[in-house]
Amino acid sequence: MTPASKKRLKELVGRVAAAAGLYTRDFRSKVVVIAFHRVNDELVGDDLTCSVRKFEIFCEFFRSHFTVVPLSEQVAGCSTARGPGGTLSITFDDGYRDNFEVAAPILRRMGLPASFFVTSGFVGTSTVAPWDRELQVQPGWMTWDQVRGLAAQGFEIGSHTETHLDLGTADAQAVLADLDRSRSHMRLELGSEPRLFAYPFGGRQNICERSLELVRAAGFLCCVSCCGGVNAPATDPYAINRIPIGNWFAAPHQFGYELLRTPVEAVPSGRAS
Repeated sequence: MTPASKKRLKELVGRVAAAAGLYTRDFRSKVVVIAFHRVNDELVGDDLTCSVRKFEIFCEFFRSHFTVVPLSEQVAGCSTARGPGGTLSITFDDGYRDNFEVAAPILRRMGLPASFFVTSGFVGTSTVAPWDRELQVQPGWMTWDQVRGLAAQGFEIGSHTETHLDLGTADAQAVLADLDRSRSHMRLELGSEPRLFAYPFGGRQNICERSLELVRAAGFLCCVSCCGGVNAPATDPYAINRIPIGNWFAAPHQFGYELLRTPVEAVPSGRAS
């Protein structure tokens, strides 16, 4: 069976599961965080880009099968007795221009909240990220006016570091300096310091206990990854799993099928993911 055939089969099984009420029963015990990077029809094909239509149908799926809430609400709920089970939050990494121009209008039309993690040193610049050098069309970064516009529309703005530093390999002094620069830069441009944090690259190897403690000490309320997995209603806010929506997820019900098969992962307070 080809990969495409497997995806179609999983989508079909997901549709059957939804009709049977399995989504409703299973998802209520899970806290789901989704990560996007770009929503752009000019760059469809690479794993960081989602087409406009695909983004819309995934958002429709999220709205139909979850209570979609801001990430900060999930973070706050992690420390309560009941926890935020059955919720989903939508997040974006890096700070691409289409987040403001394309994704935000769709989210507003659907009445969905979202959190945008910006690499503060990229905003308003012509910097080409190393992973984007082979693209035929550069997607560009938001300006600070656009980031302020997102905040004015009620969206949450978080930090993704100043320079997209790998917190798993950098020494403590470099991590501390980068976090301080990001917080100061965002305070200057937005009038307040960010409280939400997503570490760059997002794999488990890209953060270590030392860096996590520096994130915590800097005053951030959470630290989220981008390597898949769901969360239990009560989990460590500094070890929150996120699921990136890339090329592997061809359709929402394939995603739903995979989510049914994914166990919750509760990380006790004080442990890094």
